[in-house]
Amino acid sequence: MSQVTLPLPNRSLAIAKRPFSMPAAFLFTVVMLTALAVGLVWWQGPGLWRDWQINQAPRTVEDWDLRDGDCSSRRGLTDCEADITYRVDGQSYEKHISLAFLDFSSGDYMVDVVISRDDPELATLSLGLDMLWNRLAVFGVFMLLFGGGAIATIITALKAAGANRAAATPGRLTVVPVDVVEVKNGVVSYVDHLKGRSKRTTRTHFAKGQEPLIGLDETGKPVGVAVKLEHVAIPVLLDRNLERVELTDIEREQALAAFEAEQEQRGARLAANPAPKAKRGPNIVRGLLAGSAVLVLAVVAFFGFWLYYVMVAPDAFDAVGIEINNIMPEPLNTWGCEQLYARFGDGNAPYGCTADDYVSWKVAKTASKVK
Repeated sequence: MSQVTLPLPNRSLAIAKRPFSMPAAFLFTVVMLTALAVGLVWWQGPGLWRDWQINQAPRTVEDWDLRDGDCSSRRGLTDCEADITYRVDGQSYEKHISLAFLDFSSGDYMVDVVISRDDPELATLSLGLDMLWNRLAVFGVFMLLFGGGAIATIITALKAAGANRAAATPGRLTVVPVDVVEVKNGVVSYVDHLKGRSKRTTRTHFAKGQEPLIGLDETGKPVGVAVKLEHVAIPVLLDRNLERVELTDIEREQALAAFEAEQEQRGARLAANPAPKAKRGPNIVRGLLAGSAVLVLAVVAFFGFWLYYVMVAPDAFDAVGIEINNIMPEPLNTWGCEQLYARFGDGNAPYGCTADDYVSWKVAKTASKVK
């Protein structure tokens, strides 16, 4: 980027106060995300661990009863709750089952009670095993959002605290321009380009009455004026009166005088030779084209994997394939089930292709098997 002139003393200088701000609503964000992560583990963790163990040696129970079984769906996220009782080897058991998974289909679920051959105390619904990988994926995504968000916020805060401590140590300063992207209630966000093509956004808080130091670079573009300490990776955005740098009053006046003199010259040149207005149309078009390309690739990959699953996949119970086929519109779902039945019709039907008995194929009467 083009430079701006701000002559500073040729000696080690320290940055006053704490130039780098913590993430917005740091404490609230960490507490809220951590609480959500802990709540999710408490709600779904035991059930997932239980069903994982049952899935290693499942056994369907014949003598069982279900009470208060109910599923509710919100934007595809389905939550099922049920109380079950069952008898194994003359002993009765009672369990509460809670499941959460992603499913865009409608209608009732046909279920059985499944226990672990190794431990009859472990019991679940067959729906929980059918959706096990789906549930694990949903759990993982939400844990990444909640737990990962909390960890990322803490890491950002630790980096800001470390940078504040380092900025208090005197060092040589280099003037660098930055892009100011937001000014709100004394908090300024700016982007530097010291890492090459990557953009790093930093937040800083200005005291009441302070403003960021803004100037014109060699091309006439307004930029924020920042300084980089030799031992700190993040540049510090300066204030309009240079109070953030520990200077004498004379040094501060000389630096501002040289800066303002250069800015007057650049302002006069810009007024005499105004820069042409940027044409934003092509950038918008490129953005739309890039977004459309990503969307098209996602759709192609989605349908491509579905076709692979129903036509040539070696396993009818592929977890991803089952989920994709299940959320297809009824005509496509039926066609997909027919292709699967033609190759795997001698066995049980996967979820999404089952009849009312939850085992046989719903397309058995309309499709033929490949011998």
